[in-house]
Amino acid sequence: MIYFEPQTWSNITLIFGILALVLYCLSTFMIFLSLVYAKCKLHKKSAFRPNILYNGNPNGNQGVSVIKPLLGTDPLLRINLESHFQLDYPKFELLFCFHDENDPAVTLVNELRECYPHVSTRLFFGGCDGIVNPMVNNILPAYNAASYGYIWISTSRIMASTEILLDMVEKLADPKVGLVHQLPFVTDQPGLAGMLEKVYFGCVVSRYYLSINALGLLCATGMSYTFRKSIVDEINGLEYFGQYLAEDFFLTSKVFQAGYHLIVSAYPAQQNVANPTISKFSDRIIRWLRLRLTMMTFTTLLIEPAVECLVLGAYSAFFLHYYFGFNPYLFFIGHVTLWIIRDYIQLSIVQNAKLPFSKLTFVLVWFLREFLQIVMLMKAIMQPRTIKWGNRTYLVHFGGVTEIKREKSSMTT
Repeated sequence: MIYFEPQTWSNITLIFGILALVLYCLSTFMIFLSLVYAKCKLHKKSAFRPNILYNGNPNGNQGVSVIKPLLGTDPLLRINLESHFQLDYPKFELLFCFHDENDPAVTLVNELRECYPHVSTRLFFGGCDGIVNPMVNNILPAYNAASYGYIWISTSRIMASTEILLDMVEKLADPKVGLVHQLPFVTDQPGLAGMLEKVYFGCVVSRYYLSINALGLLCATGMSYTFRKSIVDEINGLEYFGQYLAEDFFLTSKVFQAGYHLIVSAYPAQQNVANPTISKFSDRIIRWLRLRLTMMTFTTLLIEPAVECLVLGAYSAFFLHYYFGFNPYLFFIGHVTLWIIRDYIQLSIVQNAKLPFSKLTFVLVWFLREFLQIVMLMKAIMQPRTIKWGNRTYLVHFGGVTEIKREKSSMTT
């Protein structure tokens, strides 16, 4: 049993008390900053209208090559893809990428090509050998064959719109900007899992995603982002990032380190996924947690849990009671109540429309998300380097480099 002298114990509690105060003040500042940023920057319609220039200068070419990696179909895929065919933009092309010609999404794409013959489209099959990341493997042929200097990569679950494209192109036209990305969000979907995803992306993710970007720091995801191809080619090209499972993290980091700004679009990404389930949601978040554990171990293991609402409120209440005699129960209840109110306001701003559930439902789903986060973190910590994605299992080394995990073959006698 470890025994601390009274003075030693006092010093330890003082250190942790100061850390608790710093983290509490920092998280409060970040939350209010994200609220202000969301209110001032999101859903502001762009007045920009493109002027296509063909002078051999990639920075003057505002044509856009839209790259869509596809694998299989779901009930909402047609809606998602058709939103891209309906873009009202003078010069763009749709580049669809498949692992093989038998993918059922090929038929759907061909049907849409017949409905919209005026839209420039191309299909690519097979990917490139020797690339670990399945998405980079899938899209690299389209990237290499892109006709335009602006590249928009978005996953199959993303719904597009003309306003989103105009906003991203307008921001990317600034020569100081290297990449424009969208805040991850979701469309309205029925069921508990649909509400859980909306609360997670609209509250938890946007809370820090927006505030970190407001401070000019690096925080971006790869589900929907636009960049100048010339810049990515300067930093070793897209193929280089195929060695990482989190290619978006390393690509955006390189662009940032090269001195370019990374800007958030005024329009959150509309992930439109059919039949969401809590199991699929958990698997996805656990995968992201494991990736962050290998890339940002200290932050993910210690800082992220420490600024979760319930955890932050619990240890802050303890130290305020220990040093100042505050009632810990009243403080904790007030802390959680204020946090819920701020999250509801944040979600309403990001949604920019009536929420598909009541305030009481929001509170219940909010608490479910808080408790579920603890479970997901524990699962991620138990196997931090093993990640299941699609039909393959990957082993991620600390630092991000990834290899396909070879399954041991069974021996029979």
